[in-house]
Amino acid sequence: MAKTGNGRNGADKPASGTFTGTPADRLVRYWRNSDRRFDELLDETLDAGRQAVLEAALDKLREEEQPEFLDEVETIAESVRRTDAQGDDMIATLFWLAVEVSGDLSQPPAAAAIEEALDSTGLLETAADTRLLPVWLEPEALVYLEAADRRTLLLRLLDSTDAALRFVREADLLADPADAGTRLVGVVGLIEEEADAVEAAGEDAVPDFLGLARIGEDGEPELDPAEETRIREALTRFTAAIQGADPRVQRCEPAGGLNDLLDLIAEADWTDDGELSELASFIDVASDETADAVVDAVVTSTAHGLFVRAFNADGRLLDERAFTLQGDEAAQAVALLQQRCRSVTKE
Repeated sequence: MAKTGNGRNGADKPASGTFTGTPADRLVRYWRNSDRRFDELLDETLDAGRQAVLEAALDKLREEEQPEFLDEVETIAESVRRTDAQGDDMIATLFWLAVEVSGDLSQPPAAAAIEEALDSTGLLETAADTRLLPVWLEPEALVYLEAADRRTLLLRLLDSTDAALRFVREADLLADPADAGTRLVGVVGLIEEEADAVEAAGEDAVPDFLGLARIGEDGEPELDPAEETRIREALTRFTAAIQGADPRVQRCEPAGGLNDLLDLIAEADWTDDGELSELASFIDVASDETADAVVDAVVTSTAHGLFVRAFNADGRLLDERAFTLQGDEAAQAVALLQQRCRSVTKE
């Protein structure tokens, strides 16, 4: 959902005073002062693909400010305001789907069926237009999609499907169709809504679609019980429609922004309650032992399953363990490691 105010000090303040310095300096000062010029300068920076400016701004912030700033930048990166061909003021936002699939991915997802299911189940009641990019995306690659790249993907998707397809191929974001077994992938789409309707809903309103897969969790606004029931029933119908259109799909959930998608895919219960969950916990514990949460995994196939070693970014061994995972479960384990780790080496 498009952001309508920065709100660190309450309301969205009008611009006041003159800030000088580099673009990174001004971004930091505008952000700290909840100055409306922050959104304008950020949009210019994102549209120009100047990720280095955003990195410089992060370096200038205090450590406790950095996560909040980055979250806001990434949220704004996935939404733009524009005037459409009819002269209407619109807000276009990326949305993502987390999909558990099994089988050959050389054929694209059933984009038309997914779009129809979104419309028919009532999950996009305020949408004026919706389109889906007909490719499977690799979560491990999406983890490294910077804010400027998210804006580029959005602008390309607004331009044309072909332009967006060229971008995801050039950025090496496509899932490998040769990987076997059940795995978790992402699909990206675009929703356009009338700006007046978005702004009337307010910054704290619960959108009809974005983030619905995570209702009821800590930090999410509470829904009226009847509305929550409506949404959950719509999600059930949505998944059933996708499974009927594409038998490879085991599960499909809308996830709002890219960060929501990555959180959804990282949940261990998507795939298995046994040793796959233990493997996920093994990596989580190893990650907690690092300063930067970066883990590199080395996987060795044995007669009894997989032997996994976890290293930090400097190559220090954090932990090692054997898992009795074979066949399809071994393939799922490697896919899980690829989602959780910076790199996975198979021996």
